[in-house]
Amino acid sequence: MFNLFKKKETSLLTVLVNGEEVCSITKGELPVEKSPSMKCEAGCAIEFIDSEGHKTLHDLGNNSGWFHFSVRVHPNLACQTDCVITDSKQFDENAFKQGKAVGIRMQPFFLSGSSTDTSIFVGRGLFKRGLHFSGTVTPGNTILSCICDSCHKSFLIQSYHAGFSNSGYFYSSSGKYTITVSDQIEGSPAALSDPNKDALSKLEGELPKAPDGSVFNYLNPFRCPHCNAPFIDFEKYPEDRSGEYYGNYFVGSELLSYEPIHS
Repeated sequence: MFNLFKKKETSLLTVLVNGEEVCSITKGELPVEKSPSMKCEAGCAIEFIDSEGHKTLHDLGNNSGWFHFSVRVHPNLACQTDCVITDSKQFDENAFKQGKAVGIRMQPFFLSGSSTDTSIFVGRGLFKRGLHFSGTVTPGNTILSCICDSCHKSFLIQSYHAGFSNSGYFYSSSGKYTITVSDQIEGSPAALSDPNKDALSKLEGELPKAPDGSVFNYLNPFRCPHCNAPFIDFEKYPEDRSGEYYGNYFVGSELLSYEPIHS
């Protein structure tokens, strides 16, 4: 009977989808994975609220259907979340493996009380942020949900493996466009290699301007679409550039391609 008076353990994390609680996690459960599912229309959002009231919000775009979430919290208080969107209430992992469903991988974050200094991730690439993993290929039907370091709003991007597509990539100075360049073109920054500086400079001068008039350069940052702050800041961390072998573009935008004009 004394269990009736036992104090309920405080939640480390509460997860809401469209304002409705779908799961919560306490310290005594760690490490833990919880797998709530919820049917949602386009424009839904998932919100994470930790024990000190800090909120992390991901807008999940124009996707609709059954959202099957996986929320994982580790002993170091890192939270990793992804979801698969299907037409069925029952989750079928084969639907995603067969490319019949879309997945969304959300940028990991740390709950209050973690000893990790999250400032070390500001401006860094997607591998350091835990959105891609070395030795594991991110499936093409996976969308990434990023959180801006500056305005803290989320945005959805699509990645493609530059090595497998035999192409380099450049971001526009405005941050709105991505252009691919075949690695057979001299100066193209092939995956996991440093380009020849002279050939790269020559190629940069030959690239067309972006539709908004901005220019493409090797060290242009990938920017937040909301506030234009650098997200992957290659100008500040040029050492990250050659290792970021996934090119990125915003969901709903056009991935441009450079075709040289032969005289």
